[in-house]
Amino acid sequence: MRPVVMVIDDDTSIANLLSTMLIGNGYTPIIASNGYLALTMLKSCPHPNLILTDYSMPILNGCEFIEKISAQKNLKDIPVIMISGSDIEERKLPKTTNFKGIIQKPFKINTVLDVIKHHAIDHCDSSLYPA
Repeated sequence: MRPVVMVIDDDTSIANLLSTMLIGNGYTPIIASNGYLALTMLKSCPHPNLILTDYSMPILNGCEFIEKISAQKNLKDIPVIMISGSDIEERKLPKTTNFKGIIQKPFKINTVLDVIKHHAIDHCDSSLYPA
């Protein structure tokens, strides 16, 4: 089974770019336009090996999303990387164990792929896929 990566971004051009990149490199993308929609999708789709989330989004931003999934037993171990075009004060970053870092926009595709490979491959676990 191909590793699954969830992309959460309200900018459709970024989401489409990441989706195309993921497909071209052997991953299965799941796309959500905000954190609230992503939480809803996680109830019915295969749990991803990694989540890439934008920081600044309507309804539920990246930090709020990370904190919400870290409080759920079945989601708390999914690694999450935040993508941001702005500087975020360290005190505002999630303090959860599933938060693995930030990729600054504009980003290089190879940088994103390296981060994905590191975290998604390490997190390949068939127990994450509901039967």
